[in-house]
Amino acid sequence: MFDSRPRIWFSLFVLAVFCVGLASGVLLGRRMVGPPGRPFGNFEGPPGPGLRRGGPPPAVLLDRLDRELSLTDEQRARVGTVLKTSRERLDEFQQDTHNRLENEQRDLREQIRRQLTPEQQGRFDRWIEANPPRGPGRRGRSERPPGLLP
Repeated sequence: MFDSRPRIWFSLFVLAVFCVGLASGVLLGRRMVGPPGRPFGNFEGPPGPGLRRGGPPPAVLLDRLDRELSLTDEQRARVGTVLKTSRERLDEFQQDTHNRLENEQRDLREQIRRQLTPEQQGRFDRWIEANPPRGPGRRGRSERPPGLLP
């Protein structure tokens, strides 16, 4: 008769090696990447009045600084003011840059139109409508201004 015990032991060995490898991969993956969760932090909701911002909201950053540096109440208030003022300046800069970019694109389209015949201008206008300008953050969608969350 044929003895199947070596075959069972070999199968159990292969299964054990697989399980150890799987468990090691999961543990090492978590240690190297971190626990599963939101990829860019656990911020509550979209930032501010529709603008996409780089970095956490001032309140979240202030809480982190307070935890790390043990700020006094006075320091916390002053740092909060600095963060709020900086965020306002950055928002103004972002809006100004956006407006300048839109003006440049409008001027470019107008300069191109001046080089075309009236028939070509109509085709150019239809082409612009069918192919909205693309740029960072737009992904070809013209129904929202750049910087807004999808």
